[in-house]
Amino acid sequence: MALRAAGGALRRGLGAAMGGGRPLVAPRPTPTLTAGWQQPPQRHYAMRLELTEHGIVWKRPEHVPSWKPEKSGDLKAYTEAKEDRVKVKLLPGKAVVEDLDEVTRQLLSLKFGTYSEKVRAFRYDLLRDIQRHQYDTGSMEVTIAMLTVQIRKAQQELLETKKGKKHTTKKRVTLQETIDRRKKLLKHLRRMDYKRFEWLIERLGIHYRPPPRYYRWVTRKISLRRLVRLHGSVIRSERLQAYREELEAQKEGYLKEKAETLTWIAETERSLGLPVSVEVPEGVASGSSASSSSSSSSSSSSSSS
Repeated sequence: MALRAAGGALRRGLGAAMGGGRPLVAPRPTPTLTAGWQQPPQRHYAMRLELTEHGIVWKRPEHVPSWKPEKSGDLKAYTEAKEDRVKVKLLPGKAVVEDLDEVTRQLLSLKFGTYSEKVRAFRYDLLRDIQRHQYDTGSMEVTIAMLTVQIRKAQQELLETKKGKKHTTKKRVTLQETIDRRKKLLKHLRRMDYKRFEWLIERLGIHYRPPPRYYRWVTRKISLRRLVRLHGSVIRSERLQAYREELEAQKEGYLKEKAETLTWIAETERSLGLPVSVEVPEGVASGSSASSSSSSSSSSSSSSS
């Protein structure tokens, strides 16, 4: 504290002596580059050219509208009923219609029917195998089937017809709302009665995708990380397979050397009168005994001579 006070008094005295009344402030030293100064390391990111050299190429996936069959899960398309069949409203009197002449039967068939009558015939064929009874029109299964008919008819209009290709936003929004409503009913049926849910989607030809737990945007950075990780795993598996093949090629010589070493250990322990602590393979043991007997006979013959 005393030194700090003395320094302050000295600065004030120098300022007063100069006549300005302001204390003198020493200029700050400017930083100079010394010989030991080094530039901080820079972060080098993998550029697109460096990745393509290793065969890593990422292309942004093509956008598929959610109302198309690939996203909605409709495995079957809308098919029009046969033209030679009777209209749905005349089915109770089908026996009477069959007794009529050819021209009248054609006039009462779907060949000369309206578009709505053809759609009604398609809906009748689809509901006939799903209804719980003849008058079932409000169960959850029938509701899902009727929504499926509307969805496939709208998809067929938007994708194939000339009028549908010039679709408006209202048509697409209406179709998407119908798909969402059917998905909600399928989710409820799946939670309440799973067996009936499986039976229904098999009959209707629907591939149900449960909602994901979380959503993640498709970005180039994350996708490249996954591709690099996948490429690394492929290289690792290839090198491990090559190393495995190399070891397999050396297996025969290793087993032969191992058998010779075990035989030598066993013979040494026998010669020293110790119990054998290793297990010698049978073929090697017989071969070693034969070789030992032959060597002993040869030594005895040499001694006799």
